[in-house]
Amino acid sequence: MEAGSIVESAMTAVGIVVMLCSFWFLSVKRMTADLAVIWEITGMMLIVMAVISRVCGWGVGLQGMEEPVLIVLGVAGLFAGYQFSLLISSLLMKNQELAINLSMLQGEDRRHQDREKNLLIILPVKNEEKNIGKVLDQLSQPEMQATADILCINDASSDASGKIIDGYPCVQIENVFGLGYGSALQLGYKYAVRNHYQYVIQMDADGQHDPCNVPLIYKKLQENCRNGMAPDIVLASRFMEGSTKFRVSVWKRFAFGLFRTMIHAVTGRRIADPTTGLQGLSRRAFTYYAKYNNFDHQYPDANMVMQMLLLGFQVTEMPAVMHARTDGKSMHSGLEPVRYMLRMVLSVLTVVFRMKVLKFNAHDLV
Repeated sequence: MEAGSIVESAMTAVGIVVMLCSFWFLSVKRMTADLAVIWEITGMMLIVMAVISRVCGWGVGLQGMEEPVLIVLGVAGLFAGYQFSLLISSLLMKNQELAINLSMLQGEDRRHQDREKNLLIILPVKNEEKNIGKVLDQLSQPEMQATADILCINDASSDASGKIIDGYPCVQIENVFGLGYGSALQLGYKYAVRNHYQYVIQMDADGQHDPCNVPLIYKKLQENCRNGMAPDIVLASRFMEGSTKFRVSVWKRFAFGLFRTMIHAVTGRRIADPTTGLQGLSRRAFTYYAKYNNFDHQYPDANMVMQMLLLGFQVTEMPAVMHARTDGKSMHSGLEPVRYMLRMVLSVLTVVFRMKVLKFNAHDLV
């Protein structure tokens, strides 16, 4: 076999191994999704380069080289990089959990005193000084205050969000540094568990989730489904009959359609809005989410819906009133939607692999 052909075959084999290993380590939660995506792309590029090299005949120029040395050096470099990625992933995961618990400890003296309510509203906040006041104005109305406590997770905002929140009757916990949307939510779940709430409603602080949905979601959480069981998760949908019209880009419509198809193919359930951030959770659900490594720290969307359905949690939907963002910057701006799409597709696939092939189960459900 010619030297160029050997190198091309080695590149193809290494590319396949890299992609499979990345998928495996993400499935067993030993690698973060961001690093897994990078390695999946690296493996794909190796395969594509090998194919192009073979088709175009570029490998002929390698005949005078010591191809075994080239292959060994390449594989050794990738292996070292891979081990470094696993180490970084382990440190990031542990650091994330440690930072969440540290933020929780700092917020212990700010807990709701003489709490008699069983509903907690969680609002992750990141640089929302133009929007958070309008949201809290509505949530601070007497009828809402009589029903629910409010917890704002300030994810190290660099604007005046924290000062604005301090002016309202709610608890604010400030993260020690920016932990991300998913970590802010998980901090809220841990707070709800420690303070013995029975229900949680999570909503965004950018004004897109109308507070008028809160009493409807709360009521839905307490109703029995067709199977006679109360729901564990209530998804407030933008795309059901009765929902307000909500315009989305062609790119997002494609993503939503793909996630709906994946969820239906695996679970048999048709979920109209698998990426909604407006959700209600029972104590059973948020207690599960609060535990280490049970929740996506960055983008908990369709992957979490898939996971909870496969674990047997009761998931239902209801129409919702939502509005387009008018101020501030969305976390899905710029090139972020592309990264999000790659990450979410990979995350959903690993959830299916973890549940269906590795037979992961919620043995510690409460």
